[in-house]
Amino acid sequence: MGFWDFLRGKKEEPAVVAPSEDADDRAGREAVDAFLEGPPSMRNTPSFEHPSFARPSAKAADPHAGDAVVLLAAALERQDFSRALAQFQALRGTRDEMRALSTILDAVTNGAGSGGTGDSALRIAAAAAYLERGEPSPVAALLEGATSPEAHLLAADALTERGDLAGAVAHVERALLVAWDFPGARERHARLRALLGWADAPRGGGSREGTLLTSAPEAPYRLVREIARGGAGAVYEADEARLGRKVALKVYHAPERDRDQLLHEARVASRFAGPSVLRVYDVSLDSGWLALEWCTKGAIRDRIRAKDFQPLLPMRRWLVPLAAALAGVHRDGWVHLDVKPANVLLPNGDGVRLADFGIARRAGEASPGGSLGYVSPDRAAGAPAHPRDDIYGLGRLVEDVLAAAGDAELRRAHSPFVARMLGRAVSGNPSKIEAFDDAQAVLQHLAETGIGG
Repeated sequence: MGFWDFLRGKKEEPAVVAPSEDADDRAGREAVDAFLEGPPSMRNTPSFEHPSFARPSAKAADPHAGDAVVLLAAALERQDFSRALAQFQALRGTRDEMRALSTILDAVTNGAGSGGTGDSALRIAAAAAYLERGEPSPVAALLEGATSPEAHLLAADALTERGDLAGAVAHVERALLVAWDFPGARERHARLRALLGWADAPRGGGSREGTLLTSAPEAPYRLVREIARGGAGAVYEADEARLGRKVALKVYHAPERDRDQLLHEARVASRFAGPSVLRVYDVSLDSGWLALEWCTKGAIRDRIRAKDFQPLLPMRRWLVPLAAALAGVHRDGWVHLDVKPANVLLPNGDGVRLADFGIARRAGEASPGGSLGYVSPDRAAGAPAHPRDDIYGLGRLVEDVLAAAGDAELRRAHSPFVARMLGRAVSGNPSKIEAFDDAQAVLQHLAETGIGG
């Protein structure tokens, strides 16, 4: 007779130990947060300490512990996970802890629970106990379907113990996506990237493993990989299941704090919607994300880093539509203020998409900080926003492309054009400078001279 058949055949069910009133609230804390100091290979490091949990003290062996394992199994069969958690906590540190863990693992493997809120606390507590015992193998089965930051960090710790550091990074980044400030997450992220040699690597090389957007369950997107990360948020390649299309999903790190900035970015981008501006498909202010048009060739920055100049030359293919997009912004009295290679995207085919209006301001307003190397001298000195700030950024962008292409003759041919955008005199003729005042002047110059070809 199997174990579950034995339970079903019992005529009298033993009395069940009642859990304390706050068993649900603890949600496995005594087991989990003790482990959130880090996996065994990373323990005793202050940066991995978790303030909420204390390691459970060892208990003396209980002569009736075997009966408690039967009670645990009975609670699992009824899917009374709150009671099962209380029973498991009572068995922690006893000689029957391993039997209790095996009972939970068997129940989960045989379909008990779904990884939802009802049983996630028990799964997490059991996973933490296995890790504390130095047995990471069962953790994946226990945490399958669990989406909390605690679960992702435990999964990351298990993979770290097994030597899969790249997989561990993917789980830590899921925890960061759910809760950017979750204790121990950023410390783990930095430590793992350093171990992998990624500490100084460009962003965007994240795991290809799919990730559920657990911080916004109403969003029909499945994350594929991280494309970029900045101070305000991260951008992911994502699949939209309902419409069968790919999108770029920008997720703010702190949606409550940055709600106004998110709304501002969405509204300004929609205001200037057009063929050369990245389209906004959807926005969630509560969850802090923007669903944006996906550009197959990525940003100009990506092409420069990959030394793939085929989409960038001749420049006229993207420079003219980009200048036209900025001209529309300037005509309406606005300044983008963040023109740089990372914010100019290349769709399939010719053309361009201007992205990220997060710090855009009306001309004459106070100018916020910007990206080093792309902020005009006047703006850096505290001058209010002016279209010339965007022209300066455009000049720097063109300069980046020309420098990366490594064609000295091409650079010399474009030198006067770049100098005017940067507001500088052409080398060898410092007596006069005729700077572009806005993007419409750049467009006119391109039309007259054919520069960019």
